[in-house]
Amino acid sequence: MSTLTAIYTWFATLDPRIWQAVIAGVFVAGGWIVNGSQNRRRSLRMRQERLRDVHRALFAEIGANLQTLGTEEDLWASSAAVVERMRKGAVQGEPYLPFVVRDRKDEVFASIIGEIHILPRTTIDAVVAYYAQLKVIADVTEDLRGESFAALPVERQIKLYEDLTGMKVLAIAFGNHALRMIDTYARDGKQAAQALDQELKKETVAFEIKRLKAAKAPEAEPQDTPSIPQDEGRSGPS
Repeated sequence: MSTLTAIYTWFATLDPRIWQAVIAGVFVAGGWIVNGSQNRRRSLRMRQERLRDVHRALFAEIGANLQTLGTEEDLWASSAAVVERMRKGAVQGEPYLPFVVRDRKDEVFASIIGEIHILPRTTIDAVVAYYAQLKVIADVTEDLRGESFAALPVERQIKLYEDLTGMKVLAIAFGNHALRMIDTYARDGKQAAQALDQELKKETVAFEIKRLKAAKAPEAEPQDTPSIPQDEGRSGPS
């Protein structure tokens, strides 16, 4: 009790000007804290709104590009028709060079490249992969429009043209993946997008392991012993 009395007495003996300074300091510090908190909330809200705007714009641009590309079946069917015409022209002595259109559309992505960091990791990887594939397609397209391509043997021309078709098919896969990641993030949030990303990565790894095993598997050696015929009406092991 004596200690509390001593503290009270000490505070009571302080100069009123000191109390005024202390109270003013408390209010100023409180104002800084409140103002800082409001600024952080405002900044977070503006960042979230900008993220939604960028996601919407990218979703629209990628979706429009995929509509232009069409389906994988359409691309390969169109490629097969062009290849057939190229081979027929070579046989008939009338070489046919396909007209490869420049169809790179990345105006939206180019406009936000300076703030690409606002995208979350779950969508930025898919978006960048898609637009990087568009860049590869654009570079190959320029090669196929050049004079050096016209001077190549027809089979080499066909191989390059089919490679371009394969790149466009891969762009469709990358684009659909980017759309799915953006849509999941917008509808279900960050955690759902992260879960989907992990699931897709596991599927990709499993597919690659299976593919590598199949590529490394030795060919079956012929059996020295004759095979035993199966009884009629019975199937062999699956």
